[in-house]
Amino acid sequence: MDIADRKVGTPEVKESKSFLEIVENFTDPREVLREAISNALDWGATEIEVTVHEDATRVDKELVLKIRDNGIGLSKDRFTAFWNLADSSDPQKDKFGRKLGDRIGEKGHGTKTYWKCRLLEVESVSKQSGGSKWHVIAEMKEPINTLMQGKLPQYEYAEEQTHDKPTFTEVTIYGYHIQSKEDFRHESLKDYVLWFTKFGSIELELDIESRKNIESHKNKVMKLQGLGKIDPETIHFGHVFPKESGNPKQLQNAHQDTWSRYYVRKWSFPSEPIEGYPSSNLDIVFYIEGDSIKRQYNPMLKRPGRPPEKWHYTVADRYGVYVCKDFIPLPSSQRVNEWVAEKSEWTLYHAFVNCQDFGLTANRASIGNTDRVFLAKVRETVERIFKTRIKASPEYKAYEEEIESTKERSVIDRTQEDERSDVEKRYEFAKKKRVGEFQQKKPATITLLEPRQEAEVLALFSVVTALVPGLFEFSIVDYSTGRGIDALSVLGSGEGGLQKGNLRYVEFKKALTHEFKDHTFGRLAAIVCWECNLTSGAKVRDLAGQERTLHIGNDQQGHNVYTLLAPPELAMNNIRVYVLKEYLSQSLGIQFKPQTTT
Repeated sequence: MDIADRKVGTPEVKESKSFLEIVENFTDPREVLREAISNALDWGATEIEVTVHEDATRVDKELVLKIRDNGIGLSKDRFTAFWNLADSSDPQKDKFGRKLGDRIGEKGHGTKTYWKCRLLEVESVSKQSGGSKWHVIAEMKEPINTLMQGKLPQYEYAEEQTHDKPTFTEVTIYGYHIQSKEDFRHESLKDYVLWFTKFGSIELELDIESRKNIESHKNKVMKLQGLGKIDPETIHFGHVFPKESGNPKQLQNAHQDTWSRYYVRKWSFPSEPIEGYPSSNLDIVFYIEGDSIKRQYNPMLKRPGRPPEKWHYTVADRYGVYVCKDFIPLPSSQRVNEWVAEKSEWTLYHAFVNCQDFGLTANRASIGNTDRVFLAKVRETVERIFKTRIKASPEYKAYEEEIESTKERSVIDRTQEDERSDVEKRYEFAKKKRVGEFQQKKPATITLLEPRQEAEVLALFSVVTALVPGLFEFSIVDYSTGRGIDALSVLGSGEGGLQKGNLRYVEFKKALTHEFKDHTFGRLAAIVCWECNLTSGAKVRDLAGQERTLHIGNDQQGHNVYTLLAPPELAMNNIRVYVLKEYLSQSLGIQFKPQTTT
């Protein structure tokens, strides 16, 4: 085949299919507001009005959305681009091709979200050169149905010159196609606006003096009226964050051990460089927030004692670490909690990572078009900042230390409550126990075995107390192996019957050590151990972190007496320690020797 005979072919676009695909790519119906708000702010609006209502004059009560802004309006070029696909007015760029300013629209896809409807109306007034104004009214009928038939919808418009009307743009969408009107309930709509549109931008948290465009949005307002709302509600620009709280110690004075539920701390890092990409940077806003504070400013959160509505969500559903472009967070499914947090720790965080070099899909629902190597470097940067400048900060360390201290106190409180409850329960059991008496006919030599573990200490104690009643200053009424091995005892010989107020614990140990982790000292009468290698004056700590000093003295017979001394305010709560190896030798003359072998 002669190369000179080659022909040239030009790829064609099936226009109706391309439009339809773009329209259907926007899966959350509220994205129509996200795009409308972005367009309004791109073109200078300081006030936006959003009204959603059902048309009661129609049998189907179709949904009607109206978005009006006081921006510079649609010029003839922007009006044409409004209807076209991929015909966006290019944002300003520097001589190197990098985007300038905070214009959001780039792809020319956003207004196609409006096409899921029965009728689309547009009205606008814009300034023209020479001082006159251009007033245009347009409508497009049945756009989505026309696309479904494989045809391109057409729009009709009328225009005029005017002088006395202010600039504005108003878009009205009739019969908007949705699966559930709940999405346009006022509460849900407000929540969406403040979390997932430019009007809920996090940029005001960055304190960047050099970015004047951020301050330009500061006083902008929206009048929002969703379904179920009689009058519009005024919403101010910017994502909602709580005020920072005091330090943990101050919060403890007000809230005791629930202080962490009210803790709020902010870190922000504007224009952080990305290693390996010197022309790219990140803006990070990072909050730690307790759940009680979250529920104070976020009415959409489910909470104890309130019946949940369909539109409410949990902390885990909403909070964590979000990625953003143009300071607009991507959907919750795109959270990157694993960049900074382990397990459920991320539910404490209310954090955002903005990067203008993220590559988004056409519907802004994913960062899936971002280069993988670049995204890995972004993650490394976020991880490094979190580890070295947030978790390593004095404020975060103080927070973590108090959290651990609170957890320890909580364990102690539960243990002390468990001990009180356990005494009550075992008192009832002890009252119901049957007892038996054994009369020994004649003395006999009993062989006792040296214990190697706690259970054997208890066995030795049981045999000795059976043989020599009254050897110890307490009487056992119940045994337990729930936390170590202990017994419930009554002090003295138990005269007057079993009295609940006289009940105390006796703990069995192989050896007494510096740490005593099975009980608190508060309800402990005695410790029975086989041996003790501690010296007099040694400190012993209980489960609650309370310290007792071991005192080793002598009785009138010169026998060793071991006691854990109580502090002065608890002088009656000294704890006797019976070291069986010595106590049996000194009281009964029992010596434990190696066995003889034959």
